[in-house]
Amino acid sequence: MFDDATPVIRRRSPKSQRRRDGLIQFAHDFTSQNGEDGILRHIFEAVLPPNENGIRHCVDVGAWDGRHLSNTFSLLVGPKHESITIAHDQHNDGSWIGHHDSRSIWRGVLIEADPGKFRELQSLHEPLGNTCLNVAVSSNAVSESSLASILQKSTVQQTLPLDFDFLCIDVDGADYWLLHDVLTNTSYRPKVICIEFNPTMPNDLVYIPPCNDNLRHGASLAALVELAEMHNYLLVETTIYNAFFLPKHLYEQCFQDLVPDTSIEALHETTMVTSLYQLYDGTLKLWGCKKLLWHRLPIEEERFQMLPPSQRNFPFAPNITSTTTEISDPVVDISAYCQSQVTEPLHSRRECSSQLLEQLKSHGFALVHGTGISAQLCRDALRMTHLFLQEADESVRRSCMSIRDRARRGYSPINTENFASLIGEQGPNDLVRKFRIGSESSTESSLLQPNIWPAPSEHWDEETCDEFRSVVEAYYDAICIAANSIVQCICDGLLQEDEGLAASLDFLSSSNSQQSSNQRNGIPTTGLAHKTSILTLLGYQTGSRHTKKHHKKKRAVHPLVAAHTDVGVITVLLYDSGDCAVLQRQVSNSESDKGKFKDVVLPYPVPDDPIFVVNIADCLSALSHDTLPSTIHRVVPAEGSIPRNCLALFVGFDPDQELKLKEGKTVSYETWRKDRIAESQKVLRNRMSVSKS
Repeated sequence: MFDDATPVIRRRSPKSQRRRDGLIQFAHDFTSQNGEDGILRHIFEAVLPPNENGIRHCVDVGAWDGRHLSNTFSLLVGPKHESITIAHDQHNDGSWIGHHDSRSIWRGVLIEADPGKFRELQSLHEPLGNTCLNVAVSSNAVSESSLASILQKSTVQQTLPLDFDFLCIDVDGADYWLLHDVLTNTSYRPKVICIEFNPTMPNDLVYIPPCNDNLRHGASLAALVELAEMHNYLLVETTIYNAFFLPKHLYEQCFQDLVPDTSIEALHETTMVTSLYQLYDGTLKLWGCKKLLWHRLPIEEERFQMLPPSQRNFPFAPNITSTTTEISDPVVDISAYCQSQVTEPLHSRRECSSQLLEQLKSHGFALVHGTGISAQLCRDALRMTHLFLQEADESVRRSCMSIRDRARRGYSPINTENFASLIGEQGPNDLVRKFRIGSESSTESSLLQPNIWPAPSEHWDEETCDEFRSVVEAYYDAICIAANSIVQCICDGLLQEDEGLAASLDFLSSSNSQQSSNQRNGIPTTGLAHKTSILTLLGYQTGSRHTKKHHKKKRAVHPLVAAHTDVGVITVLLYDSGDCAVLQRQVSNSESDKGKFKDVVLPYPVPDDPIFVVNIADCLSALSHDTLPSTIHRVVPAEGSIPRNCLALFVGFDPDQELKLKEGKTVSYETWRKDRIAESQKVLRNRMSVSKS
């Protein structure tokens, strides 16, 4: 049975071209890791004839302590060292223990950089007459510590034949350049070469790492084969990590029947490759090895996605406006107010305002569409929000911090604001990054200030800065126009229901129906929403409050943004499908539902007719004589790891706008705001003093 909503992903075993009838059939481990001891035993005892003097020579670069995972211990020490303990594994059935080449005496040059391991190496091998060198071999060919320089020093050169028997290189990263140095800059031509390659690289990849001692990348098998063939060496076998090469003439004399095919495909099968593939919507997926092999950390797909979730859609998909994503509430179509307002039938507008009012009266929140804002603008705005708040260097964001008032313009870093204070509560600071813009004015009002935009730098070029500003400004203009229509729709609904609210609400209707030639980018800038409205970009990501609950003991999890109400008129919100955070509203304002919250969910991806969250703020609630509740809401951690990005327009009045409140009091909007915030601070201080006492 298949779940239609879940992709089916499974492995099909490909037809292997790997031959198992060559040297790999002799694989056994004495101290080696993946059968190298057995392969070397067969090469030197069953195939290659012994040297005339009965002495064989090897060079082991990266010898470690001389025994742990060593490819030369069985040659140089073997059973003569009785204290060695051998583990049984897939390449060691016990028959290998105690075997040693009786036809030859081995002498070795063993090189190790680590001082502690070198002392162990020295104590094991110097009593046997082997040469031990404590050197960090350099990949730089002109260095005195290059492998060519070391081998050509008199103490080594006098005892090491040019065609010495075995070269083993295992230095975890720079192996390619050490072999390149020997084959290019010396006359040494070892009979057998064993060298480590990076097993996570596919067979068709030629990857040559930078020649830099401070970088440890490893080379691909194909790169080593290419290097070897340039110097008349052929690949004759591989294990998981190591490749074996022989000179071409020696291969033709002794190994051609045993290894008839020297291609990579015949001699190696990748088992640790990490594959990447793309889905039509731009999602990147992993296949194969899903961990960092040497760090033992999982590779998380979401951490290397090129597109945020809100932008993952197929660009050539048919223009379908419907969505199958489950959303939290019914969606109200407000196109009667946002499109063709002059010719729209009156009954359509009344029906629209009635539906919206019904939703808002219930719990202060509603979902709306039909604003006329293009889906592409919404997607671009979410994309730029993600780019600025999630991906940009922190220096780019901090260059936009306001000296005057971060709560109204520019960047506000994580953990610097506390929305709990808006309802007189005490709680930890909010874990969200914010960036704010709004209308600009030369007046002294704290509600109207210059915007602060990122300037070109080494982290953000001029093109990115310009795109960020143009997209955010375009969205601000468009959402303000939509907000004007939404406020007028709400106002009409309230007046239809209660004409007694006219004294409080008349200025809303009139301010939203004004016409003016003032424009920005060709868009009219009049109306309520362009006066003191602030557009806030918000970015959430996983952090300390996302710690998983203990399965035996449940702990309270602090919200990312504390429970609060908004201060102004309305808030219009758009967000992407990031799953590390979720917006919640209080179920209702009744005392019985206090502390009970419900998720507010928008569809994903952004549909062609975008859907927005609208919630009532404190001032409009007061002007409606509490007909519309200003509902407490919050943002809490979710189980996902994908960052969430939001754009929230907080609609406000002109600072000098007179407000006629329920009790008959008349105050300016700026005064009302200050009094509202001051009252919350007073409540907070009283609660703190009570808790201390």
